Amino acid sequence: MSKVMKIFFSPSGTTKKVIDQIAGNFSQENETYDLLNFDSSKEFACDDVIVVGMPVFAGRIPKSGRDRLAKLKGNNTPAIAVVNYGNAHVTDSLLELVDLLKENSFNVVAAASTVSHHSIFSGVAVGRPDESDIEKINEFAKKCEEKIESGASLESEIPGNRPYVDYKQLPFIISCDETLCAFCYDCVSICPEKAIPDDDPIDTNLDLCSRCTACIHICPEDARMFTGEAFESKKPAFEQANSERKESEFYL
Repeated sequence: MSKVMKIFFSPSGTTKKVIDQIAGNFSQENETYDLLNFDSSKEFACDDVIVVGMPVFAGRIPKSGRDRLAKLKGNNTPAIAVVNYGNAHVTDSLLELVDLLKENSFNVVAAASTVSHHSIFSGVAVGRPDESDIEKINEFAKKCEEKIESGASLESEIPGNRPYVDYKQLPFIISCDETLCAFCYDCVSICPEKAIPDDDPIDTNLDLCSRCTACIHICPEDARMFTGEAFESKKPAFEQANSERKESEFYL
């Protein structure tokens, strides 16, 4: 293999962490494509390896991440497909990601659904991925490398349904505390939906916003946050319903 290409859409940074962990098990040079910033067409060689990570948004991979990933094409390029979720539900997301990669001429050799600290509800999956998760991710990566060297393809059946579950728009409000905002405009630059006006980082167009959390996690002043009755009423029930530990699943 030539290079290991790390491709991810990771608004809160947790999906990137998982992809970095997998790619770190390969000795080849790594190259990074952060789909929060990279929105161009590219074709990969047959001797490259791509490790692709997507978060799960209500059972689907995010629309903007999907649109950007769809511009990347393979030449029977080996691919490892990963969806990363906050201990709630994977639903059709992994199947959707595998389908998209196959449609774009990648040879999917393995897939996984991994668990990380929830990006919206902070009380869910705290500390994940933990030491046990990392150990399993490393074992998976080594099996992936062996499989790539053998020239094999994905054999396991991926759970999910076609057609995929409909996209859902969360009703939560994202607010910015003007007394904390330093007007650095990092949130404007990072937003994949262009939902924050160039001239007013205090504002958020909630009709455009996908609630991806990129603006919240990049803010150096912790000025941006979820607020409102819908969020506050949902938080305790969601955290209680998803308190039982779920484990990552690996498919070879």
